[in-house]
Amino acid sequence: MAAIADDLRAIVVTATSPDGRIEGRMESLEYITLRFLSDSYEQYYRRRDAESLAHQLGRGATLMATAYQRARRAVMLTHSFERYSSLRPPFSSRHREYLERGAEIRSRGGSPDREIQVTAVALMEYHVIITPDVLDRHEERGFLQLADAAMNDLRADHRRAHTALRHELYLKYKDRER
Repeated sequence: MAAIADDLRAIVVTATSPDGRIEGRMESLEYITLRFLSDSYEQYYRRRDAESLAHQLGRGATLMATAYQRARRAVMLTHSFERYSSLRPPFSSRHREYLERGAEIRSRGGSPDREIQVTAVALMEYHVIITPDVLDRHEERGFLQLADAAMNDLRADHRRAHTALRHELYLKYKDRER
């Protein structure tokens, strides 16, 4: 089992926002870094275009999460783990409910002053809101620190919700199935 854990930890994916200005890198779902390509933050800053920047960050995060899931599935298949689908659902009711409800977990996160807010569904579909004045008050490095804080807060919220779901299902099914 250690080999699959090592392979999952070794996953590294990159994705670029649809406008080609922002690149994200994800390492084993724990380390996410963003960078603006070719001084593109300056373009958002000059135009005071927080709405467009928020959209690009959300789409970029969604693309990065999709790339991560593809890489994860490839690792799972390499190690002969089956992928469940509607045609081949998991055997246990607990696992079935876990997959169904896990796909609906909604998480929220934000920077300390809520200047950047991020929501996600199952850590797959991201939506970002940036207050309009954030571009007036932060240079690129400061902005990236806020974005990082918002994503860390979102991941912590997701972990709490995921842990609560697992605990709830354990209690619900503990005497029913083995």
